[in-house]
Amino acid sequence: MRVRLIGHQGEPRMMIGSNGPWYEFTKELKNRGCEIVQDDFGTQIDLLIANSHSRKGIKEAKRSNLNQNMKHLLLWEPPIIDYKRHQKSTLKKYGVIWSPTIYWAKRQNTRIFKWPQLLLEKQDETVEKWALRENKSAMVLANKFSAVKGELYSLRRELGIETAKISIMDLYGDKWNLNRMYSYRHYLGNLIRTPIWKISLKSWRYLGLQQKNYKGLSRDKTETCRKYRIVVVLENSKDYISEKFFDAFASGAIVIYVGPALRQFGIPDESAILVEPNVNSIVKKIMEITNLETIKQYEISRNQQNNILSVSSDWYCNVVLKKLASDIYSASKEPVKH
Repeated sequence: MRVRLIGHQGEPRMMIGSNGPWYEFTKELKNRGCEIVQDDFGTQIDLLIANSHSRKGIKEAKRSNLNQNMKHLLLWEPPIIDYKRHQKSTLKKYGVIWSPTIYWAKRQNTRIFKWPQLLLEKQDETVEKWALRENKSAMVLANKFSAVKGELYSLRRELGIETAKISIMDLYGDKWNLNRMYSYRHYLGNLIRTPIWKISLKSWRYLGLQQKNYKGLSRDKTETCRKYRIVVVLENSKDYISEKFFDAFASGAIVIYVGPALRQFGIPDESAILVEPNVNSIVKKIMEITNLETIKQYEISRNQQNNILSVSSDWYCNVVLKKLASDIYSASKEPVKH
């Protein structure tokens, strides 16, 4: 079986390497007798796996007379980032859609997979070492823009402004404190591409304002967050769990999380402190934790660590991609539904 594996930017070939999650993915397919096509678009294929929608890939699949079960699309980005990929006109071109969240899986031909994450290890930190951390929060996220309903980028900007007033959070990440025209231009570009009925009237808030608590880029997110007792994680939107969630635990800090209900993804609720997507709720929770005794903070962090470690191995990227390859292969062998 000749397999076309389209890359995340629509390229006809992916860089696989000699190890890692995509190596495990292709290795699993090869073990089942598949050949990963290295030719440019226009050759004969038997199975299409697209990390990004590609007109050339669909055209190649049509010329190869593939039935619907042999055309698979993976959804890696939420609608607020890549609205066009979630449109019915795009999805209907594929027989099977793979989604990392139940919120994008409302169509008959959509199946679930876990978002691949880093391998977490137990943090052997003493309470004495914990006490040396700065008793405030950190947020390591880029300044991004979306006009689509459900976006949380404007909340990032608002949270930075409000927490700076009372010095309870330090902000790190890319594209902060650039000139206002940069923010306006990038937001306007997304606004123009967004259908009117999908536009959020609040998404423009705090564009171009200076973040007074901005500390610059973070060369190593984990090492940066290890300096703090609290890490604030805001997803791009409240409908999936991305790598941001798991990355925060590598620092051993207490995680305050704005995202979907964890139990819906098989993750214990006690793994993080889930708060509503508004500034007042986040600020209140940060202040509540910073006012706790050091030993109590330490106990919360250890409890969160134990809970996330109880499930994290199932989310490890090598395991997830190997299983995804197996599931895609199995789905391609199912009878075609008419």
